[in-house]
Amino acid sequence: MSVGPIDPSFATAAIAPERAVGPTQPSSGGGFSDHLIDAVEQARALESDATQRAGRFADGDTSVGIHEVVIAAEKANVAVRFAVTMKNKVLEAYRELMNTPV
Repeated sequence: MSVGPIDPSFATAAIAPERAVGPTQPSSGGGFSDHLIDAVEQARALESDATQRAGRFADGDTSVGIHEVVIAAEKANVAVRFAVTMKNKVLEAYRELMNTPV
């Protein structure tokens, strides 16, 4: 399994364990809150996958290599950072709007 540059759109893609991650198709609607919810759900799914792989590796499952555990953990880390960044941008925009004189 080769690891290339990280595509930030992977955090909003539908992710299933053991499946390659790619860019998403443009959605025909939905708001920013939907994208934020998707980012959080993807981060949760990737964290769960990383935890599951680490557990299998720790239990001595020979079908899971350390490289898979590290890659899964890094994907989860990037997804969580992406979701937190999105949340911070929402809060920043909200504060800016609230401080705008009318």
